[in-house]
Amino acid sequence: MQALSKLASQLNEKTFELEIKSADNRILQEQLQMKVSENDEMQETILLLRRQLNSLSDRSSGNSQQVSEAGAKPVRTCPEGFLEKNFEEGKGISSYEENYADENTPTSVMSLNRIFNLEDSKESNNDLKNQVHMQAAEIENLKQEKVRLIEEKDGLEIQSQKLAEEASYAKELAGAAAIELRNLAEEVTKLSYDNAKLTGDLAATREAHCRSICCQRSVSYDLKHARPDGRPRKPDNGVLVEELQKELNARYQREAVLETSLSEKDQIEVELRTRLDEAKQREEDLENELANMWVLVAKLRMSGINADDFSSEGLHALNISQTRVRNEYLQSNGLSNKMFEEDEVYENMDKMSTLEESRASYLKERRRCKELESLVSRLKVCMLQTKLLNILHAMCSLNVG
Repeated sequence: MQALSKLASQLNEKTFELEIKSADNRILQEQLQMKVSENDEMQETILLLRRQLNSLSDRSSGNSQQVSEAGAKPVRTCPEGFLEKNFEEGKGISSYEENYADENTPTSVMSLNRIFNLEDSKESNNDLKNQVHMQAAEIENLKQEKVRLIEEKDGLEIQSQKLAEEASYAKELAGAAAIELRNLAEEVTKLSYDNAKLTGDLAATREAHCRSICCQRSVSYDLKHARPDGRPRKPDNGVLVEELQKELNARYQREAVLETSLSEKDQIEVELRTRLDEAKQREEDLENELANMWVLVAKLRMSGINADDFSSEGLHALNISQTRVRNEYLQSNGLSNKMFEEDEVYENMDKMSTLEESRASYLKERRRCKELESLVSRLKVCMLQTKLLNILHAMCSLNVG
């Protein structure tokens, strides 16, 4: 039963671990979904940045073409054409006011305006290039982030797959443990049935033994009443029943005598114990009196009383102690005589040992039956322990694998 409780506790632990792993798997799946959504958002931002980059590159190419065309064409002297050019380049009315040329404006001023326009276009192109480089670097960073997210996604998928495999393994292990528990329950029931069968067989053997004893007694009785010529007598059934009844009555009387003797023995033991306790108490009293006497002697020596008084008092105390010792000796002699009488009673009791022998044989058989029952129970326990050890070794090997 302890092994079954251990297996049940291990099964509960495995189910608890499985629930924890399933919860971890759910959390990892949620994180994976969040990462996937973030990856999708990053892809959308990458597409938007690419579109912006393409539009900026188109604008930069258009501006460079406009600048090249502006450098190849002569500068218009009319203010309307110059306004159209500045509107296309996005310069506005302020550039028109600065670059407006009159008919009276010299050519050197017009060339200077042209040079300033080229420098402005170069600066704008440099700004666009810097923006393009920054966006390209950002795109590279986004690509690296995308690769990292893809790797994390793969790792999370692998981890979720491992957790799913562990969950399936734990389920299989729980199923195997349940099957093993069922088999153990069947084995326990089978062993209980076998135990009941063995107890029945034991009772049958006891009955057979009792019958054999009765048969032996009947055979001995027939041998006692056989004729000297070898032919057995044919007594009447009534005579046989009467003799058996007499024998039973005699045995009952012997049992009663034995019981009374045992009760008397117990009473004598109780009396002896009480007397022994009394003797011990008296011995202690005598020792105390002797100590008091020695104290009295020491006091007398210290006080300097006459020797005659001291001798008379000492003799009186010694006489008292001797009388007490004699009384104790007489009581002990009485006890020894009583014990001698009890020994004689026990010798007489040994003569009536037929019933005791039968009881001893019965007790011997009973002890043998108990030993057989204990051996059977031990064998059952050993079988259960070996099976449980095999199951635990298999479970440990599965966990290690």
